[in-house]
Amino acid sequence: MRLPSFLLVAALASPALAQSPTDLDALTAAARQSPRDADAQRAHGRALARAGRYREAERALTQAARLRDGSLEALYEVASVTFAEGDYRRARNACRTLERKEARAALTHVCRARAFLVWNRSGRAFEELEASAAAGGDSLFEHWLALGDANRLRFEVGEAETAYRRAIAIDGARFEPHLGLALLFANAGRDADARAQLQDANRKDAGVPEVWYELGRRTPGAEGQALLTRAVQVRPRWGAALVALAEHELAAGDRASARTHFQAAIAQDSRNADAQVGLGRVLAAEGDDAGAEAAYLRALELVPNLAGAQIALGELDEARGLTQDAFEHYSEAANLDPRNPTGLLKAAGLALRQERDVLATGFLDRLLRVHPELPQAHALYGDALRLRGDRAGAAQRYERALRGQLEDRARVERALAEVRQAAPRAPVRQRAGTH
Repeated sequence: MRLPSFLLVAALASPALAQSPTDLDALTAAARQSPRDADAQRAHGRALARAGRYREAERALTQAARLRDGSLEALYEVASVTFAEGDYRRARNACRTLERKEARAALTHVCRARAFLVWNRSGRAFEELEASAAAGGDSLFEHWLALGDANRLRFEVGEAETAYRRAIAIDGARFEPHLGLALLFANAGRDADARAQLQDANRKDAGVPEVWYELGRRTPGAEGQALLTRAVQVRPRWGAALVALAEHELAAGDRASARTHFQAAIAQDSRNADAQVGLGRVLAAEGDDAGAEAAYLRALELVPNLAGAQIALGELDEARGLTQDAFEHYSEAANLDPRNPTGLLKAAGLALRQERDVLATGFLDRLLRVHPELPQAHALYGDALRLRGDRAGAAQRYERALRGQLEDRARVERALAEVRQAAPRAPVRQRAGTH
């Protein structure tokens, strides 16, 4: 599933852009009534871009550029729509329009860099950005934003952050560098910093669907669902937002709405594996095990290394009493995505429910090698040691767990109190277990 690049909207950042379908309708009517008004055409094109209607946006912004005598900045704005669409050929053609006007301009080099990023050719993008700097691009907001994005896509955290902050210094009113920093920090596991940057982006411009999406999927409950609902209202064919909204609805127990939005995402793209997994979860919740399994297997046909599908199959098998199959699916999920702790947490939890403490600690040892401070892992480790009869060890693990954020904090606090109050006794013989 491909998330449309926000970098696209670098030139489309006016807070006056459409924030609802009604706003877009009003701007469409204004553009039709004033076909020779460059500002009306530009506002319409920007709103269409935010709604994900890229071809229409390109036409409207091209008309606005013509009415403005084809300035380099207006032509770059047209090209930005093709970056958002993710079409390298169209992006490269759009940049040739800038080349014909001023081939050596810094903004022309930035345009070509953007096109290469669409094509995932970061090396070529850096060459163009070096040329942009030589042509005076150091003073351009777009230069630093593109440099930040290029470094972020290479996972160069320090260089990307420096570039984004240079962009902010040039134009502190723009949301894009804050969104770039949020994505950068999220990839680096700095979730609190990512959320803070998303909130900054939303304050700078409260009408950006990409910000609503990124903030909404990181925000639990009704608040997150409201943000995702807004994103889908403005961009109803956005598969990633449809899936994220459906996941919120499923978590809230609204299976009917979740099913509708998962199916809408599949209708937009039959190869949307995440939507297939989500639909399978709805079917599983409704008791349709066969339908759920078919959806999960379809997701794995589309994306064989999809860890989420393996976890969903593990949950299904666990519910059906197919314990060994469940362990295998959870382990495979951990193999496919070692940074995601869910598979091993699920496996350890299942082992504990079977009172197989040795097997549980085996899974948790593996998990803690990657996530040494994960509170949920230490809480489960405490459960395993408590089951084994090692109350002192269990207390230490519970204490470590309580240093972090826990959804079941009250349960862990009770467990800690109980092992502290219990009279000490020698550990019992370990129960046998195999991985």
